[in-house]
Amino acid sequence: MQDQTFSRLGFCVTLASWVAISCAPAESDSNNDGGGGATATGSVSSASGGGVATSGGSASGSGVATSSGTTVAGTGGDNSGGSGGAEPSGSGGAGVGGWPEGAIPMGNAPVPSAGCGKATTLTTKEYTISSSGQNRVYYVDMPRNYDMNKPYRLFYTSHWIGSRWQDVEGQDFYFLKPQMEADGEQAIFVAPSSDGATWQQKDHALFDDIMAFMNENVCYDTTRVFATGFSFGGMITYSLSTNHQAEIRAAVGIAPANYNIWLPEKTRKPIAWMHMTGMSDGTCPWVNNEAQKRGAKFIALEKAEDNGCTIPAEIPTSNGAYRCYDFQDCNPEHPTRVCTFGGGHTNIDGNPNWIPIESWKFFKQF
Repeated sequence: MQDQTFSRLGFCVTLASWVAISCAPAESDSNNDGGGGATATGSVSSASGGGVATSGGSASGSGVATSSGTTVAGTGGDNSGGSGGAEPSGSGGAGVGGWPEGAIPMGNAPVPSAGCGKATTLTTKEYTISSSGQNRVYYVDMPRNYDMNKPYRLFYTSHWIGSRWQDVEGQDFYFLKPQMEADGEQAIFVAPSSDGATWQQKDHALFDDIMAFMNENVCYDTTRVFATGFSFGGMITYSLSTNHQAEIRAAVGIAPANYNIWLPEKTRKPIAWMHMTGMSDGTCPWVNNEAQKRGAKFIALEKAEDNGCTIPAEIPTSNGAYRCYDFQDCNPEHPTRVCTFGGGHTNIDGNPNWIPIESWKFFKQF
């Protein structure tokens, strides 16, 4: 499987070679968090639920569907989760039910989405959804022999600047899919496409709309929704992680930055977090501006602080072979990790490529 993976990497390297503008300093910022800049466009839209997309053109619930896979978000459920107790028993939305927000214990029993126990007509293909007054496209990769009674993990995977969902699918969802299959696991993968070259403010609403639709129409574990992405995809992953902690259990940013991306008002609630940065990355560097706290270093420090970790005097880093540092004394539910290596702006390093290996190790512990 690894050999097959690497046989498809040539186009990835070519595409990655021109993403240098993704984290380059903007002329100005539109908020106090160092995000936004030239890419902060669009408007906020409230999350809405979804109807049922069917290949035959029929629809149920509050949305509509067509044979082309087009879906229109309906009014759907909320994020209130299930009923209280030591472990939630209700299906609810993407909330965490009876647990305090963000305090889901490691190894918890799955919490099924509303779509569990219901037949679905979703298949592996591109779909269209109405979000913020636009038709937006996204790709869904369904498990083989999908079981409507099994709450699967769900991965929300965001592409890099100037690319589309096809590029993420072409990399087997950042090479996570073959890692999982080697362990005998399957998951639901969702890969949206941006409106234009970059992710924007309205893509928070897109996440909400897609997840509301998925909640009604497929069976997944609402406490095991994960997010990942490379470069600008890592940046939107970081952006979502700052205010979607109740919906996203854990996130991995591959070469992310904390500027030149729209950032919401941060809730500073905990979330399990990991990211990777090459110490020679001039596109999304470890430190872009120390005084303004721009750079991947400050993402690590922010997440460590939010997760109750002990902050070291200096984060151990590596300019050679990759090295992963686990912050100490974090909330047990919120491991916090950063990996550095002597490389540039890439999601491919070494043979075998350690980045998806470490990503899957991080995700599968939950």
